[in-house]
Amino acid sequence: MIANILQLIMIIVVPLIILKYQKFVLTKWFGTIGTAYLFGILISVFSFIFKDNTFSLSLNTDMGEIVSHIAITLAIPLLLFGANIKEVSKLSKTMMVSFISLIVSVIIVSSLVNYLFANQYAHGSIISAMAVGMYTGGTPNFNAIAKMLFLDNSSIALANLSDMVIGGIYYLFLLTLAKPILSLVLKKSKYHLSKIDKVEISNVDDYDTEGFKFSKGLINSILISFLGVLISGILGFGLWIILGMEDGRMNDYLVPVMLIGVTIYGIIISLKSKLHEVKHTNVVGQYMILVFSFSLASSIDFTKIGTVIFPTLIILTSITVGVTLLHILINFFFKIDADATIVTLTAGIYGPAFIPAITKQIKNEDLTVPGLIVGSVGYAIGTFLGYILGLIYLL
Repeated sequence: MIANILQLIMIIVVPLIILKYQKFVLTKWFGTIGTAYLFGILISVFSFIFKDNTFSLSLNTDMGEIVSHIAITLAIPLLLFGANIKEVSKLSKTMMVSFISLIVSVIIVSSLVNYLFANQYAHGSIISAMAVGMYTGGTPNFNAIAKMLFLDNSSIALANLSDMVIGGIYYLFLLTLAKPILSLVLKKSKYHLSKIDKVEISNVDDYDTEGFKFSKGLINSILISFLGVLISGILGFGLWIILGMEDGRMNDYLVPVMLIGVTIYGIIISLKSKLHEVKHTNVVGQYMILVFSFSLASSIDFTKIGTVIFPTLIILTSITVGVTLLHILINFFFKIDADATIVTLTAGIYGPAFIPAITKQIKNEDLTVPGLIVGSVGYAIGTFLGYILGLIYLL
């Protein structure tokens, strides 16, 4: 009982500390999500080391499972509330075509990787589907698809760890070599947003915790998010009842319906309300992602790390390289410029958080707002694409 209470306290408190000290050297180096995984992995290591000793540090895996489900279902609508997806109508034709090119590239390459070799590995098809969500949206989509396809927590954590390794190397490429190389193949850059002064969008991954406070609007946003989770849960439970209440099958309906439900709910609310104007909904959403990340990483089973992480690295590396090459090829035929290609790659593979740094590096900050819009839309559609393809891959 005491161990369970301590575990729950850690799951709640550690993400709060990470958010509060996000400008600390460690957090700036690894990022908030990376730091959450790092601390979670340290807990897992201690648990593994002392597993068979007199002093046993054993974690409740059921608690980690329950908390991770709650955290991801609450995070998705809160992040979507701040996305203001309707601003996509103000994108230039060039940016829109480049974003569609990215989506097509992700679908084709992930499918090829799956059928050529990934489906020969345990969970390889699920990892391929998760990559679709990651490379059109971001980490929330990546993890939501994993939950919807019932990948175990330890494998999800190791998949995230693999993605961080690959992502760190690839980001250096985008910052240093991408523009010189792509400029040799693609046309020169141009202005992309004719209505830039009228755009109402902010970086949903920009977390201002110093001025954070629970305003009436923020509390309403959290309650509205809870309502979405509740409605989706009722729908999932109802579907299980309608289809015969098979023993042991409730989660087969409840989990996918809840995650699809909160995504649709978040999109509708974002389109129909002014909740994107409420400050700090993304902070609460990010906190939930950190809770999810820490609870997953703290439950890694190190006895299976070798059988999971290496195939995952191969699959994700293949998809990352393949998507980049195909995206460049398609954009070449549609005469899309190098800067737009780099920004849509960044928005798809990393999400909105990395857009300002990339547009500054390539000296084209006119693309910052279009990049944020594309990244926000990716959050909205990534889960659907990945889940649908995952069901196809697993047939």
